[in-house]
Amino acid sequence: MNTPQPSQSTWDAVDRALEQWLAPQDEALQATTMSAERAGLPRIAVSPAQGRLLEVLARAIGAGRILEIGTLAGFSTIWLARALPPGGSLVTLELDPGRAQLAHENIDRAGCGEMVRIVVGPAAESLESLRATCAPPFDLVFIDADREHCPAYLEHAIALSRPGTLIIVDNAVHRGRVIEQGTGEPSVEGVRAMMDAIQRHPRLKAAGIQTVGAKGYDGLVLALVGDAPRAESDPLNILLRHDAWATREVLRACAGLTDEQWHRRFEIGPGSLHDALTHIVGAMLRWADRIDGPPTELRPSIEGDVRRTPAELLVILDAAAADLAASAERARTRGLGTEFAVTLAGQTHRFTLGAALVHVTTHGMHHRAQCLNMLRHLGVPGVSDRLPEIDPLDWQLQAKA
Repeated sequence: MNTPQPSQSTWDAVDRALEQWLAPQDEALQATTMSAERAGLPRIAVSPAQGRLLEVLARAIGAGRILEIGTLAGFSTIWLARALPPGGSLVTLELDPGRAQLAHENIDRAGCGEMVRIVVGPAAESLESLRATCAPPFDLVFIDADREHCPAYLEHAIALSRPGTLIIVDNAVHRGRVIEQGTGEPSVEGVRAMMDAIQRHPRLKAAGIQTVGAKGYDGLVLALVGDAPRAESDPLNILLRHDAWATREVLRACAGLTDEQWHRRFEIGPGSLHDALTHIVGAMLRWADRIDGPPTELRPSIEGDVRRTPAELLVILDAAAADLAASAERARTRGLGTEFAVTLAGQTHRFTLGAALVHVTTHGMHHRAQCLNMLRHLGVPGVSDRLPEIDPLDWQLQAKA
């Protein structure tokens, strides 16, 4: 006996039942859908059942900072924003100013306006700006935008993530076209390139699932961002991981300092603990850009008049370490013996990618030694008498432990 295959009408009916049981819409969500229809927007927003799934996933990982790529009328934005804890925030990116204004009205109506910031403009440019301003890492990233740029969106999402961040990509199956090779269609090729990137990326553990429902046939990809892979036999990976870990240990040692101690001037290195550690982290960011080279632009220096706490620098350090690790992977692909041009103090020099990576991963060593010396001079009980051991072998011992 042949079992009849479910049809679109069945999928629609099941979606409506799931919505009634698990994801009932309130007036704000219904108004958002109606406003999108009146504005003639394409019917590409997530379904209510999918919106509830996004909310549940965000709550499950305790997401306090969410990034959404593709706002439309704000339907999925509202579901995600409602998962945020008090003090949480959501940044959503929308290309079209008219759609952004409509979404702003819908989000405000839903009572989520204070926690949501809509950034208008091409998503790739907005993501570059977030990285350039050293935005704190996001806990969840939802990619629901044009498929042809999915590889770039994925790369930015990873750079703006931390270990444990969940990246969700909608429309990843492209109604089954993801398995078609050599189509020449940007949307198909974009999804396939993204899938290849996920498969190769050392920090991602991902799962894909096909979906049916009110939106027809498609699918999702969920990727969990991990720490840089531990490779104790690989000198470059050891240098990268140890450099970030050692700077993190020194910043943690500074956490109990007063503001006066944190900014006290010494005749050592950059002059204060704040300035020395800002210099270390800032160099990681800018060398990541230099190693990638054009069209990647050199981010503005984080050194200057802005005063940051050790906790704020720790957040920037996590992003800088992820950027540098990703740049190192791309450098490996190009070949570590490849030469590139670098302008320093107005003069242009040529270095190999390998030499640049050795420089940036060892640059912090003498500055961290200066920091430990400053901490000893401060003589703060519980700090100066308990300075961390930050030798690479100490890192490996702690990593094994």
